[in-house]
Formats: sequence, C-alpha cells, structure tokens
Amino acid sequence: MPFTFSEIIVLFFTYSVIGWMWETIYCSIKDHHYDYRGFLFGPYCPVYGFAVTTILIFTYHIQDNLFLLYVVGIIVATIFEYCASIFLQYVFHMKLWDYSHLWGNVQGRVAPVISLFWGVGVVFLVKIIQPFIQKIINWEETRTHGYLALIILLGMGTDFVLTIISVEKFHISTKRWDERLNTQIKLDENRLNQRFDKLLESLSWNQKRFLTSFPQLKFTDIDQFNAIRHKRMIRRKNKS
Repeated sequence: MPFTFSEIIVLFFTYSVIGWMWETIYCSIKDHHYDYRGFLFGPYCPVYGFAVTTILIFTYHIQDNLFLLYVVGIIVATIFEYCASIFLQYVFHMKLWDYSHLWGNVQGRVAPVISLFWGVGVVFLVKIIQPFIQKIINWEETRTHGYLALIILLGMGTDFVLTIISVEKFHISTKRWDERLNTQIKLDENRLNQRFDKLLESLSWNQKRFLTSFPQLKFTDIDQFNAIRHKRMIRRKNKS
C-alpha cells in the first residue's frame, strides 16, 4: 500500500472537503444563490473523497503516464457517481442530480461529458494539488500519530447517522404531505400553494437545505410533492 490507513482516512476527508468547496462554489454561481451542497450535515462530500482516494491508490504506479491517469480517472469517478446515485435512490428514495438532458447519459445518473470533465479534474488533482496535500499530511502524521484520523472517523460517522435520521424523517414527512396534497388537488392553485408553504415551514434546517441547494432533488415515490415544487421553481425562474 502506498499510504497508511490513517493517511487514507485523512486523504479521504481532505478531498471530501475540497469536493464540497468546489461543488458549493460552482453551484452557487450557477443557481445565483448560496447552495450548501453535500448529502451530510458537515462541509464535505464523501463521494469525492472516496473517488479521489481510490484513484490515488490505484494510479500510484502510473501517475507519470497522463493518458492512463486520465482514463482511470474517468472510469473510477464515473463508477462512483453511478453507485452514489443508485444508493441515494434505493436507500433514501432520493434523486439529487439528473443528466437525462445530456447526450449519451445512462439512466440520467452519468453522462460522457461529465465523465470527461472528471478525468480532467483527476489529472489536475493528482499532478497539481496532491503533492502539496501530501506534504501537509506527512507533517500532520508525524505530530498526531493517527489520532486525527480517529477524530475524523468518529465525527463523520456521527454525521452519517444523524443525516440518515434527518433524511428518513424528511421522506416520511413529504410522503404524508403528498397524501394530503392529493386529497386537496381540487383546490385552486393559490390555496394549494399556501398549504404547500405551511408544510415547508415545518422543515428542519437540513431538510430545507436539500430543497434549496439541490434544484433537481426528487423523491422517487412522491409524485404530487415533486410536481408542485417543480411548478414553483419554473415560476420563480420566469419572474427572475
């Protein structure tokens, strides 16, 4: 192994944070408002951490070959993105991104243009960012002797459990709302929107964050809720 176990944990955490920063900045600019991205409460996106750490391990002996590095980066990042989409949909009934509008997409989960972008990102990370990050981790390892990795595991593990609880409550609540909205569908649109607003007021901070930071968020088993939210988003875009 090119890295110790504690180094892998710190690398995973570091690139999870970097991925969160990149995605938050990019999506905030694109959506014209602040998006707090990431599935977990904390400022990190584990899918980036898993993908980059895996790439660093498997490309350790070919990092001087830019073409192989690029190809492996595309493959690993695409697999992780596809698996993350499957996990969110079938475990939490959530869909946070949708590439259905892009050419060559696979079930809207991955698309060639996105995968090619991941390849470029991987080369940039490995050749430009990783040497600097590794120096910091080497310095950290000589001083904390792996204790930082333990703190990261405990912190992110706790975050994961709390997020699961929050998302499950969110799903249960929206399912109840969906049933109520179905019974009130004959109401005029203004009254229906008022009812919808009242339902949104009862959400926790994290649940509201999902709705504001993930415009493409859908619950796969809650049609009416998705439909009303989609109409409201279109109306807001037209006004702006």
